[in-house]
Amino acid sequence: MTARRSDRPLVREFPPTGGHPVVLVHPGAVPAAEYADLAGALAPASLAVVDLEQVPEYFEAALTGVLTTSVDALADRVVAELRARGVPDRWTLAGWSFGGVVAFTAVSRLSADERPDRVVLLDSLAPVPEYTANDDEELDLARVLGWFALYLAAKRDRPVDASDSLEAVLDAGLASGALRPGTTLPGLRKVFTTYVDGLRRNNSLARAHTPVPVDVPVTLVRPDRGLLTTPEPLGWDALAPGLTTTTCPGDHYSMLRHPGALAVLHAALVPLSR
Repeated sequence: MTARRSDRPLVREFPPTGGHPVVLVHPGAVPAAEYADLAGALAPASLAVVDLEQVPEYFEAALTGVLTTSVDALADRVVAELRARGVPDRWTLAGWSFGGVVAFTAVSRLSADERPDRVVLLDSLAPVPEYTANDDEELDLARVLGWFALYLAAKRDRPVDASDSLEAVLDAGLASGALRPGTTLPGLRKVFTTYVDGLRRNNSLARAHTPVPVDVPVTLVRPDRGLLTTPEPLGWDALAPGLTTTTCPGDHYSMLRHPGALAVLHAALVPLSR
């Protein structure tokens, strides 16, 4: 029997519920509760997080390796949820990591009077050939180990300064407290495999997708230690004319709660009062 997510809501709202509406598409990997600090920093603007891991077709694809959904289908699900709740008159649409791909795609599926004032992409790779792997191409192990170390550090808020090998990640994680005492290499390898399966699912979805440029303002926020170090804006300049890029402290995961990053995100997500 295929495992499924528990029956949790697709959208999680954080207080306060007034002010400028911000809707953020979250692809999983870390709990949606990670956005509590961001919600507090955005106040009095409101934050609603669309958690893609509550979409069974998306969640199960990482377990089975079989895609029964697409970026367009996920974007349609986001749009349907927005319409069911009532699309605001003025609002911001955002997405973190792969969630940025789905958020960006959702814009073209909204009518002109429904579209957000702006789209904000948080360390998201564009679904273009330069930033997706081929069918027969292995993900770069050294790079993925580095991402995995950041992921483990984010889960326990402890540093994991190692990416040479899974053994080195284990030693660093045990030393810092990011991994629980008694964690074994086989146990960590299972977690790593699950992590990589999620990356492969997202890469396959992005590779199969044909993106459409949008005509709303788009901002890309890149942390100091992002997914990639390339100076190019992660492929989004080809899809968003007039793209704005800004940087913030932290890494791919800690940018969601780093105090310095939250100030940058507030400026990007919430328009200045008029």
